[in-house]
Amino acid sequence: MQQRLWLSLATVAALALAGCGRSTSSLEATGGGSTTSDDAQIASVLAGSPEYVDDDVYQSEQPQPIDESNGFAAVRPLSFWRNILSVQTSVETQYVNPDPNGQPQTALVTVHRRLLGTFNLVAGSVTPEDTSRVLLRKPLEDHWTRRLALVRVPDPLDAAATRWRLAGTSGVDVRTRDGVTRVQSLRITSGTLDTTITAPLELHRLRRVLRFPAGSEVTLVVTTGSATDVVLFYGRDERRRFRNNGDGTFTFRFLTGRYPGLRHFGVDALSHGTLFDDEAAYDSNAWLFPYAVAPETVPAGS
Repeated sequence: MQQRLWLSLATVAALALAGCGRSTSSLEATGGGSTTSDDAQIASVLAGSPEYVDDDVYQSEQPQPIDESNGFAAVRPLSFWRNILSVQTSVETQYVNPDPNGQPQTALVTVHRRLLGTFNLVAGSVTPEDTSRVLLRKPLEDHWTRRLALVRVPDPLDAAATRWRLAGTSGVDVRTRDGVTRVQSLRITSGTLDTTITAPLELHRLRRVLRFPAGSEVTLVVTTGSATDVVLFYGRDERRRFRNNGDGTFTFRFLTGRYPGLRHFGVDALSHGTLFDDEAAYDSNAWLFPYAVAPETVPAGS
């Protein structure tokens, strides 16, 4: 299987974590090799590239139907959705790889979001003759993380100046605070592509994000290690459940569509108790990834 790694950025990140870089919060003044101009330029680059910074699938309030039970249940879940009431964002920027003048050539940015709200579950009784329904609201606190890389390049409009350019992105890892449910790996196959992801926050060059021909079928296999979990697929306009293979793995297939462009898909593992126990706490781990749909090729002479 192919491992999609960007070794140059991974090496830079390792050096930074070992103490060769400097971390700053978006709310702190900067010093050393970087300048306030660097921070402002990076903020501008990120603001101008929302398709690489944000995702468009996780915070959807589109209800997700549940059409079958999964072992012993205290309630019979019918549908659920998240209601995100507060999003607190912080950005950490780490400047590394200085030139001989001490000017950093690479910036590693980590975006953190603290999502607060409720996990809303419409449930019915497990007793067949009881047709009543109840709305359950479970407190939700999810921590959303994404990493990005920027590089300093010559400014084409000013030979004496430089500017920052977005060069790489990771996926998104969303974890419930104090949760224990985890996605362990995600295998993606489509055509000649066969890759397994075990670390969603690894950095990849922008031109190496997942890419599929228009109209491709993509197969996803998620491993959580627990056959009682419920795993869901998130697309821009789609919420579907993975098939439970009974061994801690889950399978789903989707079509990329025929319109070219960049979009996201997500896989979300929910604990059994999240959906089937009215007293159990909400517990989720979601991985979200950007992917590109390539334009359809027109045969010569057509």
